[in-house]
Amino acid sequence: MAGHEDAQSSISGENSLSSPVALPATQGKPSGLERAQSRWITVEPVIVLGMMGYTCIALVKPFFIKDRISHLYNYTESNDTQCGGLHPGNDTLGDKIQSESSMWLLYLSAASGIPAMLSTIVFCTMSDRLGRKIAMALPALGFAIQAAVYGFTIHFKLPLAVLFVGDAIQGLTGGFGLLFAGCISYLTDATSKEQRTMRIVIAEMLTFLVGGTNQLGQGYLITFGYLPSLAIAFGCNAAALLYLGIPWFVIETIEGSRSDRKEFLEVWRRMKRLLEFNENGRRWQMLLLDFFIFFVVGQTIGFSSILVLYGTAKPFCWTPATAGIASALGFILLSFGMLIGTKVFSLCLGDYWLMQISSLSLLATLITTALAQTTLVINIGSVLGSLRGISVPVARTVLSTITHPNEIGAVFSIVGCLESLSLFVFSLAATSLYASTIMFLPPLTFYVFSGVTVIPIGMTLLLQLYWPRQKKYTKIEVNVNEN
Repeated sequence: MAGHEDAQSSISGENSLSSPVALPATQGKPSGLERAQSRWITVEPVIVLGMMGYTCIALVKPFFIKDRISHLYNYTESNDTQCGGLHPGNDTLGDKIQSESSMWLLYLSAASGIPAMLSTIVFCTMSDRLGRKIAMALPALGFAIQAAVYGFTIHFKLPLAVLFVGDAIQGLTGGFGLLFAGCISYLTDATSKEQRTMRIVIAEMLTFLVGGTNQLGQGYLITFGYLPSLAIAFGCNAAALLYLGIPWFVIETIEGSRSDRKEFLEVWRRMKRLLEFNENGRRWQMLLLDFFIFFVVGQTIGFSSILVLYGTAKPFCWTPATAGIASALGFILLSFGMLIGTKVFSLCLGDYWLMQISSLSLLATLITTALAQTTLVINIGSVLGSLRGISVPVARTVLSTITHPNEIGAVFSIVGCLESLSLFVFSLAATSLYASTIMFLPPLTFYVFSGVTVIPIGMTLLLQLYWPRQKKYTKIEVNVNEN
């Protein structure tokens, strides 16, 4: 018992030095962590620039692939033929092009998603020792290269297979999963537990708000060609790299960053230590929260991955401008619903009830989209789903409160890895299921995803029953042996 108390007291002492909560003033020059804590804007510009670049590429990809495949079949699509009005005989060929486009999106998702799973875990865990900037700079570099590859492919009319180079490089550098995991790790370092929920909610809100407003503009810009959108994607990621490279803008929160030949071995040791500690059922709480994020993020990604392609087919017949408006509306409503909903519901409800409300909102938008026969009904589904984004930042906050500060990078590396895995698995499920059922029941994918929502609802119920949370944050001591 004495040894255990000594270990706990030593961790408490270490916690007071490493945790971003009420650090004492140091003599002389303040540390990077102390300076970062005093700032209200830190990594938010990285999130904004990264999301702008990401959504530019995401909207260009389905339209370019469908245009290229239509050209290969010498198939010209107008609103009349697309909606089955004047030339219904072309419906079969149009459905075939939809199916092939969906499969190409699947292959490209695999090229980026599979390597991103490993790279996210490695680089985000290494950021506990090497600094948070590495976890943010690498994905920005990967997205810039991906935009350049797409631009060369379009300008020089190269084969579609060349796109795999850009997506593979983006995956090896971690993708948006690593970028956001690095940003959340930085915010966790630089905030107190009382501030953390809203700072993480604001970070998540920015991704959807910027993504929505950007897609609104890109929907119109694409009508002039794909290269301007890709130029914006390249420029945004280059600006993010420049912002990270200037020390005054982003102050490193990890002091004494260092590297050695055993760094990769240390990554796996930290992951093992993270899962070994199970006081008060912490391991099971972490696993349930991790897989809750996996399913919720996966359903959102799967939904988004086919929505534009689904909307370009009959009976909706979306043009690029219409697709941009519909996508933007969903993102913007989601961002405001996340911010306002979290602020309002947290006044009277605990974290897990917020997660339940969010899951029900996700279920509502999936069912409404599946039943829709007009664009108006799809937009109504976006309104009903405006609260579906609350759950993920709340789950991240709960994870951070049951984790020692020295484990933050490892914890969010697991989350980032699972998000990359969910991107691949749910994109695979959505695109392959949509391609297989487009001939007889196109909305089936949305019905299946609505059934999957039962899983995160059940996980949250288990957390509510076995580990109920109080509204007031309590300090959790975690026995971490650095040696």
